[in-house]
Amino acid sequence: MRFVLVLVIAAFPLSAQIRRDEPENPVARDPQAIEAGRKLFTGSCGGCHGAAGEGGRGPNLRDGKLIRRSSDAQMFQTIRKGVPGTDMPGTNVPDERVWELVAFVRALGAPAAETIFPGDAARGERVYAANGCGNCHAISGHGGALGPDLSNAGGTRSYEYLRESIIKPGERISYGYQKVEAKLKDGRSLEGIARNYSNYDVQIASRDGKLYLLKTDELTDLKVSIATYMPLDYGRKITREELTDLLAYLSRQTLRPPGANR
Repeated sequence: MRFVLVLVIAAFPLSAQIRRDEPENPVARDPQAIEAGRKLFTGSCGGCHGAAGEGGRGPNLRDGKLIRRSSDAQMFQTIRKGVPGTDMPGTNVPDERVWELVAFVRALGAPAAETIFPGDAARGERVYAANGCGNCHAISGHGGALGPDLSNAGGTRSYEYLRESIIKPGERISYGYQKVEAKLKDGRSLEGIARNYSNYDVQIASRDGKLYLLKTDELTDLKVSIATYMPLDYGRKITREELTDLLAYLSRQTLRPPGANR
């Protein structure tokens, strides 16, 4: 049976709190349950919410604020009973399947470090090194600066965000990491990342690791594009197992104190 998961703000009070008599999700943060929920979500909910919960006819479920407004029990009831007056119907799937969906939706917007996902982090570190990720990204002060620092990747980004960043790197380009080409009046040309720019000046982190602070009147041409230096073929270049291991490694990169993940 197909059903649509529509989590609307009206369904969850802004001050929603877990009541002591509310049931807890028996498979919360369970990697196998999250994966089972992903498969169910893709086949039953992705038509409205997007295959990865990015939104469409239904709300974006990767918005952590939206999901944090509800308890697991409230999400369970929304999926089970639906939301009157919306496209969200109820469902008759077994309770354990609903809890798997709740676990997956919760993981969509939660920092990756909060859940132990499948994969071998040690092997993932080797995948990271073998593919030259450290040439552009830094972890704990080691690596390049053309891409975002990944020292806290698991503490600030969801697992789905990290996955998309690897297999679809051109989908999201963070401000401060747009590709830039500049020509100076003194004849030099620079290529790199536009760390910051305005009508008056630009900060360019060049491909050789140097930072240039330039006034626009020093330039003859400046092209800032919504593009990335990250290779676009990782989805084909690395195997599924390597991707899983790489995600395991990145999801464990966090600056949170031990014990603060839950």
